[in-house]
Amino acid sequence: MSPSGSSSSDQASSDKDRRAAQREEIRRQRQAELKRQKRIRTTIIAAVAVVALAIAAGIGWAIYQSTRPAGPVTPPQGVAADQTYYQSGADSGKPVVDVYLDYMCPICNQFEQLNGAELKALADADQITLREHTRTFLDPMSTTGDYSTRAANALACVADEGEDKRVAMNTLLFENQPAERTAGLTNAQLTEYAKQAGASDAVADCISSKKHVSWLHDVVEPEAQKSAPNGTPTVLIDGEVFQDWSTPGALTQALGDAGADTSAASGASDAGGAPGAGGAAGTASDAGGN
Repeated sequence: MSPSGSSSSDQASSDKDRRAAQREEIRRQRQAELKRQKRIRTTIIAAVAVVALAIAAGIGWAIYQSTRPAGPVTPPQGVAADQTYYQSGADSGKPVVDVYLDYMCPICNQFEQLNGAELKALADADQITLREHTRTFLDPMSTTGDYSTRAANALACVADEGEDKRVAMNTLLFENQPAERTAGLTNAQLTEYAKQAGASDAVADCISSKKHVSWLHDVVEPEAQKSAPNGTPTVLIDGEVFQDWSTPGALTQALGDAGADTSAASGASDAGGAPGAGGAAGTASDAGGN
């Protein structure tokens, strides 16, 4: 074969190999593109499925809430069945302070330490209308799944026996607040603190029977989810959120600006605690059982 013939043959073979390599590269790119598109479709389908499940769950919960039989609501003594708070202080004409709290909320405890005494003093002087909403949404933060409810119910049981006793119980619940992700205080401990706050022996049955849970779950919490959706503590002054409560004296100043005579709050933070609660904290730690 002549050299020229050999050269032509080699060129043809080279062109054939190059075209084969190009076809292989195109095939690999196509396969990669198909796999990429499949991953995108899978991701989209999964995302749509998650959204659909969330919507279905929301619709299901709404249907459940709207169609379940209405159970009897048992509010604490002196509280209307549709009332979502404990009220103290002035009946009208003064700044209205709404406080949303949960007894498993550690920041609520800080709020109580910073502002609780001043608010009580202003309410006692009829310089504010104080409305306290005891929420239960932090139940999942206790290992029993129900501590917020049990504590709020215990407070309601004490409230049946008088306002001063309720205030004392509120103080004891915060002074002995359990850590999050624990079981919380037992029912026996809650009963002991209730008695220290001044409640009678009958409070034990009220606590164990969950007498006021229907009011907490069906009246208090649904309203709180609308008015205080950002959690606890939430403070409203005449319906407007007040955020600077963690600055000492800021809440009292804001109430003065809203029309309260705040002289009654002077020095209140040094008094600490609630009437009837002094020296009682900590003595129920050995009471056992839920």
